[in-house]
Amino acid sequence: MIMNMEKDVKTNGLNKLLNPRLLIVVCAVLLVAVIALAVLLSLNMKGSGGAESDSVALVNGEPIGRNELFDAMYATGGKEALEQLIARELIIQEADKNELTISEEELEEEIAGIIDESFGGSYEDFLSALNLYGLNEEDFREDARLNLLVRKLAMAEIETTEEEARQFYEENQFLFAQPEEVEVRHILVETMDAAEEVLAQLSADGDFGELAAEYSIDFSNKDNEGYLGFFSRGTMVPEFEEAAFALEIGEISSPVETDFGFHIIEMLDRKEEAEVVYDDVSAEVMDALIENKIPQIINSLVQSLFEGAEIEYLLD
Repeated sequence: MIMNMEKDVKTNGLNKLLNPRLLIVVCAVLLVAVIALAVLLSLNMKGSGGAESDSVALVNGEPIGRNELFDAMYATGGKEALEQLIARELIIQEADKNELTISEEELEEEIAGIIDESFGGSYEDFLSALNLYGLNEEDFREDARLNLLVRKLAMAEIETTEEEARQFYEENQFLFAQPEEVEVRHILVETMDAAEEVLAQLSADGDFGELAAEYSIDFSNKDNEGYLGFFSRGTMVPEFEEAAFALEIGEISSPVETDFGFHIIEMLDRKEEAEVVYDDVSAEVMDALIENKIPQIINSLVQSLFEGAEIEYLLD
Protein backbone atom coordinates (compact mmCIF):
# COMPACT_ATOMS: atom_id res chain seq x y z
CA MET A 1 0.00 0.00 0.00
CA ILE A 2 1.35 3.40 -0.91
CA MET A 3 0.05 4.73 2.40
CA ASN A 4 2.46 3.26 4.90
CA MET A 5 0.68 4.57 8.00
CA GLU A 6 1.69 4.12 11.63
CA LYS A 7 -0.60 2.13 13.93
CA ASP A 8 -1.59 3.56 17.29
CA VAL A 9 -0.70 1.42 20.30
CA LYS A 10 -3.97 2.06 22.11
CA THR A 11 -6.21 1.15 19.17
CA ASN A 12 -4.18 -1.64 17.71
CA GLY A 13 -2.04 -2.87 20.58
CA LEU A 14 -3.49 -6.37 20.56
CA ASN A 15 -2.58 -6.81 16.92
CA LYS A 16 0.99 -5.80 17.74
CA LEU A 17 1.19 -8.21 20.66
CA LEU A 18 -0.13 -11.06 18.54
CA ASN A 19 2.08 -10.28 15.57
CA PRO A 20 5.59 -11.51 16.44
CA ARG A 21 6.51 -11.68 12.76
CA LEU A 22 6.92 -7.90 12.75
CA LEU A 23 9.79 -8.29 15.19
CA ILE A 24 11.85 -9.99 12.51
CA VAL A 25 12.04 -6.70 10.62
CA VAL A 26 13.85 -5.21 13.61
CA CYS A 27 16.09 -8.26 13.78
CA ALA A 28 16.98 -7.77 10.15
CA VAL A 29 18.14 -4.23 10.86
CA LEU A 30 20.33 -5.50 13.68
CA LEU A 31 21.74 -8.10 11.33
CA VAL A 32 23.36 -5.33 9.30
CA ALA A 33 25.86 -4.75 12.09
CA VAL A 34 26.61 -8.46 12.29
CA ILE A 35 27.22 -8.68 8.56
CA ALA A 36 29.42 -5.57 8.67
CA LEU A 37 31.58 -7.16 11.35
CA ALA A 38 31.80 -10.40 9.39
CA VAL A 39 32.96 -8.45 6.34
CA LEU A 40 35.56 -6.62 8.39
CA LEU A 41 36.76 -9.85 9.92
CA SER A 42 37.17 -11.29 6.46
CA LEU A 43 38.93 -8.15 5.31
CA ASN A 44 41.26 -8.15 8.28
CA MET A 45 42.14 -11.84 7.90
CA LYS A 46 43.14 -11.62 4.24
CA GLY A 47 46.77 -12.29 3.52
CA SER A 48 49.27 -9.48 3.23
CA GLY A 49 50.83 -8.74 -0.12
CA GLY A 50 52.67 -5.52 0.47
CA ALA A 51 51.71 -2.15 1.93
CA GLU A 52 49.32 -1.28 -0.88
CA SER A 53 47.35 -4.55 -0.68
CA ASP A 54 47.10 -4.10 3.10
CA SER A 55 45.53 -0.68 2.59
CA VAL A 56 41.88 0.14 2.09
CA ALA A 57 42.51 3.68 0.80
CA LEU A 58 45.28 6.03 -0.25
CA VAL A 59 45.01 9.69 0.82
CA ASN A 60 47.44 11.81 -1.21
CA GLY A 61 49.57 8.70 -1.44
CA GLU A 62 49.40 7.93 2.28
CA PRO A 63 47.76 4.55 3.04
CA ILE A 64 44.96 3.78 5.48
CA GLY A 65 45.53 0.20 6.52
CA ARG A 66 43.09 -2.67 6.89
CA ASN A 67 43.88 -2.91 10.58
CA GLU A 68 43.11 0.80 11.09
CA LEU A 69 39.70 0.34 9.48
CA PHE A 70 38.99 -2.81 11.43
CA ASP A 71 40.04 -1.26 14.76
CA ALA A 72 37.94 1.85 14.14
CA MET A 73 34.85 -0.12 13.16
CA TYR A 74 35.25 -2.57 15.99
CA ALA A 75 35.58 0.28 18.49
CA THR A 76 32.37 1.96 17.21
CA GLY A 77 29.95 -0.93 17.15
CA GLY A 78 31.95 -4.05 16.44
CA LYS A 79 31.80 -5.25 20.03
CA GLU A 80 28.01 -5.19 19.99
CA ALA A 81 27.99 -6.96 16.63
CA LEU A 82 30.35 -9.62 17.97
CA GLU A 83 28.04 -10.17 20.94
CA GLN A 84 25.18 -10.71 18.50
CA LEU A 85 27.21 -13.26 16.57
CA ILE A 86 28.01 -15.08 19.80
CA ALA A 87 24.35 -14.98 20.87
CA ARG A 88 23.30 -16.45 17.52
CA GLU A 89 25.79 -19.30 17.91
CA LEU A 90 24.67 -19.98 21.48
CA ILE A 91 21.03 -20.14 20.38
CA ILE A 92 21.88 -22.55 17.57
CA GLN A 93 23.88 -24.76 19.93
CA GLU A 94 21.07 -24.76 22.52
CA ALA A 95 18.50 -25.65 19.85
CA ASP A 96 20.73 -28.52 18.66
CA LYS A 97 21.08 -29.76 22.22
CA ASN A 98 17.30 -29.78 22.58
CA GLU A 99 16.85 -31.31 19.12
CA LEU A 100 14.82 -28.33 17.94
CA THR A 101 14.71 -27.60 14.25
CA ILE A 102 12.78 -25.34 11.90
CA SER A 103 11.26 -27.07 8.91
CA GLU A 104 11.18 -25.46 5.49
CA GLU A 105 7.38 -25.34 5.79
CA GLU A 106 7.62 -23.39 9.04
CA LEU A 107 10.15 -21.01 7.52
CA GLU A 108 8.08 -20.47 4.37
CA GLU A 109 5.01 -19.74 6.49
CA GLU A 110 6.99 -17.26 8.57
CA ILE A 111 8.38 -15.44 5.52
CA ALA A 112 4.94 -15.37 3.87
CA GLY A 113 3.46 -13.95 7.07
CA ILE A 114 6.10 -11.22 7.24
CA ILE A 115 5.46 -10.23 3.63
CA ASP A 116 1.70 -10.25 4.15
CA GLU A 117 1.61 -8.39 7.46
CA SER A 118 4.51 -5.97 7.08
CA PHE A 119 4.55 -5.33 3.33
CA GLY A 120 0.89 -5.68 2.34
CA GLY A 121 1.60 -8.96 0.59
CA SER A 122 4.02 -7.31 -1.83
CA TYR A 123 7.10 -9.45 -2.47
CA GLU A 124 8.64 -6.54 -4.39
CA ASP A 125 8.24 -4.19 -1.40
CA PHE A 126 9.78 -6.87 0.82
CA LEU A 127 12.85 -7.11 -1.43
CA SER A 128 13.10 -3.31 -1.58
CA ALA A 129 13.15 -3.13 2.22
CA LEU A 130 15.89 -5.74 2.38
CA ASN A 131 17.89 -3.80 -0.19
CA LEU A 132 17.42 -0.62 1.85
CA TYR A 133 19.13 -2.29 4.82
CA GLY A 134 21.83 -3.90 2.71
CA LEU A 135 20.45 -7.43 3.12
CA ASN A 136 19.60 -10.17 0.69
CA GLU A 137 16.80 -12.68 1.00
CA GLU A 138 19.10 -15.48 2.11
CA ASP A 139 20.37 -13.36 5.03
CA PHE A 140 16.82 -12.55 6.02
CA ARG A 141 15.69 -16.16 5.83
CA GLU A 142 18.49 -17.22 8.16
CA ASP A 143 17.51 -14.47 10.58
CA ALA A 144 13.88 -15.62 10.40
CA ARG A 145 14.98 -19.20 11.07
CA LEU A 146 16.94 -18.04 14.13
CA ASN A 147 13.93 -16.04 15.33
CA LEU A 148 11.75 -19.15 15.13
CA LEU A 149 14.37 -21.24 16.95
CA VAL A 150 14.67 -18.84 19.86
CA ARG A 151 10.87 -18.59 20.09
CA LYS A 152 10.65 -22.38 20.34
CA LEU A 153 13.23 -22.34 23.11
CA ALA A 154 11.31 -19.59 24.92
CA MET A 155 7.92 -21.25 24.51
CA ALA A 156 9.23 -24.35 26.26
CA GLU A 157 9.87 -22.25 29.38
CA ILE A 158 6.66 -20.20 29.49
CA GLU A 159 4.04 -20.99 32.09
CA THR A 160 0.74 -19.13 32.39
CA THR A 161 -2.26 -19.36 34.68
CA GLU A 162 -5.89 -18.29 34.42
CA GLU A 163 -5.28 -15.84 37.25
CA GLU A 164 -2.41 -14.22 35.34
CA ALA A 165 -4.54 -13.99 32.22
CA ARG A 166 -7.41 -12.28 34.06
CA GLN A 167 -5.00 -9.82 35.66
CA PHE A 168 -3.42 -9.10 32.28
CA TYR A 169 -6.89 -8.45 30.86
CA GLU A 170 -7.80 -6.07 33.68
CA GLU A 171 -4.58 -4.10 33.20
CA ASN A 172 -4.85 -4.00 29.40
CA GLN A 173 -8.55 -3.87 28.60
CA PHE A 174 -7.94 -1.24 25.92
CA LEU A 175 -6.11 -3.87 23.88
CA PHE A 176 -9.19 -6.06 23.60
CA ALA A 177 -11.95 -3.50 23.15
CA GLN A 178 -13.41 -3.14 19.67
CA PRO A 179 -12.44 0.37 18.52
CA GLU A 180 -14.55 2.41 16.13
CA GLU A 181 -13.57 1.41 12.60
CA VAL A 182 -14.45 2.53 9.11
CA GLU A 183 -14.29 0.60 5.85
CA VAL A 184 -13.27 2.67 2.86
CA ARG A 185 -11.84 2.62 -0.62
CA HIS A 186 -10.00 5.43 -2.33
CA ILE A 187 -8.59 6.75 -5.56
CA LEU A 188 -5.21 8.45 -5.24
CA VAL A 189 -4.03 10.91 -7.89
CA GLU A 190 -1.15 13.34 -8.12
CA THR A 191 -2.92 16.66 -8.75
CA MET A 192 -6.08 18.54 -7.78
CA ASP A 193 -7.05 18.74 -11.44
CA ALA A 194 -6.94 14.95 -11.71
CA ALA A 195 -8.95 14.62 -8.50
CA GLU A 196 -11.63 16.98 -9.79
CA GLU A 197 -11.78 15.02 -13.05
CA VAL A 198 -12.37 11.81 -11.11
CA LEU A 199 -15.07 13.48 -9.00
CA ALA A 200 -16.78 14.77 -12.13
CA GLN A 201 -16.91 11.26 -13.58
CA LEU A 202 -18.21 9.84 -10.31
CA SER A 203 -20.93 12.49 -10.28
CA ALA A 204 -21.87 11.37 -13.79
CA ASP A 205 -22.45 7.82 -12.47
CA GLY A 206 -18.90 6.65 -13.14
CA ASP A 207 -17.93 3.34 -11.57
CA PHE A 208 -15.59 3.83 -8.58
CA GLY A 209 -13.71 0.58 -9.13
CA GLU A 210 -13.16 1.22 -12.84
CA LEU A 211 -11.97 4.77 -12.13
CA ALA A 212 -9.58 3.47 -9.45
CA ALA A 213 -8.07 1.06 -11.97
CA GLU A 214 -7.72 3.84 -14.52
CA TYR A 215 -6.53 6.77 -12.42
CA SER A 216 -5.21 5.66 -9.00
CA ILE A 217 -1.48 5.73 -8.37
CA ASP A 218 -1.85 3.51 -5.29
CA PHE A 219 -0.72 0.39 -7.11
CA SER A 220 -1.26 -1.82 -4.08
CA ASN A 221 -5.04 -1.62 -4.43
CA LYS A 222 -5.98 0.20 -7.67
CA ASP A 223 -6.94 -3.11 -9.29
CA ASN A 224 -9.01 -4.03 -6.24
CA GLU A 225 -11.36 -1.03 -6.65
CA GLY A 226 -9.10 1.01 -4.35
CA TYR A 227 -10.19 -1.07 -1.36
CA LEU A 228 -8.41 -0.28 1.93
CA GLY A 229 -10.58 -2.34 4.28
CA PHE A 230 -11.44 -1.50 7.89
CA PHE A 231 -9.13 0.62 10.04
CA SER A 232 -9.34 2.42 13.37
CA ARG A 233 -8.21 5.87 14.46
CA GLY A 234 -4.47 6.35 14.62
CA THR A 235 -3.85 4.08 11.64
CA MET A 236 -3.79 6.50 8.70
CA VAL A 237 -2.20 9.91 8.24
CA PRO A 238 -4.28 12.58 10.03
CA GLU A 239 -5.72 14.31 6.96
CA PHE A 240 -6.94 11.05 5.45
CA GLU A 241 -8.26 9.75 8.76
CA GLU A 242 -10.17 12.93 9.62
CA ALA A 243 -11.90 12.95 6.25
CA ALA A 244 -12.71 9.23 6.32
CA PHE A 245 -14.28 9.22 9.79
CA ALA A 246 -16.36 12.30 8.93
CA LEU A 247 -18.14 10.53 6.04
CA GLU A 248 -21.50 8.82 6.17
CA ILE A 249 -21.92 5.32 4.73
CA GLY A 250 -22.11 5.61 0.95
CA GLU A 251 -20.74 9.16 0.91
CA ILE A 252 -17.77 10.20 -1.26
CA SER A 253 -15.34 12.86 -0.06
CA SER A 254 -14.05 15.97 -1.74
CA PRO A 255 -10.36 15.73 -2.69
CA VAL A 256 -8.22 15.15 0.43
CA GLU A 257 -4.61 16.27 0.17
CA THR A 258 -1.84 14.35 1.95
CA ASP A 259 1.87 13.92 1.33
CA PHE A 260 0.96 11.09 -1.04
CA GLY A 261 -1.25 13.17 -3.32
CA PHE A 262 -5.01 13.78 -3.55
CA HIS A 263 -7.47 11.14 -2.35
CA ILE A 264 -11.10 10.57 -3.26
CA ILE A 265 -12.52 8.48 -0.41
CA GLU A 266 -15.73 6.46 -0.34
CA MET A 267 -17.18 5.27 2.97
CA LEU A 268 -18.39 1.66 2.70
CA ASP A 269 -19.22 0.69 6.28
CA ARG A 270 -18.63 1.57 9.94
CA LYS A 271 -18.19 -0.45 13.13
CA GLU A 272 -19.01 1.31 16.39
CA GLU A 273 -16.77 1.09 19.43
CA ALA A 274 -17.72 -1.79 21.72
CA GLU A 275 -16.45 -3.16 25.01
CA VAL A 276 -15.85 -6.88 25.47
CA VAL A 277 -15.86 -9.12 28.55
CA TYR A 278 -13.05 -11.48 29.49
CA ASP A 279 -14.93 -14.69 28.70
CA ASP A 280 -15.46 -13.53 25.11
CA VAL A 281 -11.75 -12.97 24.50
CA SER A 282 -10.08 -15.35 26.95
CA ALA A 283 -8.17 -17.21 24.23
CA GLU A 284 -6.90 -13.94 22.77
CA VAL A 285 -5.92 -12.74 26.25
CA MET A 286 -3.89 -15.91 26.86
CA ASP A 287 -2.15 -15.54 23.49
CA ALA A 288 -1.37 -11.90 24.24
CA LEU A 289 -0.05 -12.79 27.70
CA ILE A 290 2.29 -15.38 26.18
CA GLU A 291 3.53 -12.92 23.56
CA ASN A 292 4.08 -10.35 26.29
CA LYS A 293 6.27 -12.81 28.19
CA ILE A 294 8.37 -13.99 25.26
CA PRO A 295 10.83 -11.02 25.09
CA GLN A 296 11.61 -11.35 28.81
CA ILE A 297 12.05 -15.11 28.51
CA ILE A 298 14.36 -14.69 25.51
CA ASN A 299 16.47 -12.10 27.34
CA SER A 300 16.81 -14.40 30.36
CA LEU A 301 17.54 -17.37 28.13
CA VAL A 302 20.31 -15.62 26.21
CA GLN A 303 21.81 -14.27 29.42
CA SER A 304 21.89 -17.74 30.95
CA LEU A 305 23.47 -19.16 27.77
CA PHE A 306 26.22 -16.54 27.99
CA GLU A 307 26.79 -17.30 31.67
CA GLY A 308 27.04 -21.03 31.04
CA ALA A 309 29.26 -20.86 27.96
CA GLU A 310 33.04 -20.87 27.65
CA ILE A 311 33.74 -17.84 25.51
CA GLU A 312 37.25 -16.73 24.67
CA TYR A 313 37.52 -13.26 23.16
CA LEU A 314 40.45 -13.15 20.75
CA LEU A 315 40.09 -9.57 19.52
CA ASP A 316 40.63 -7.64 22.78
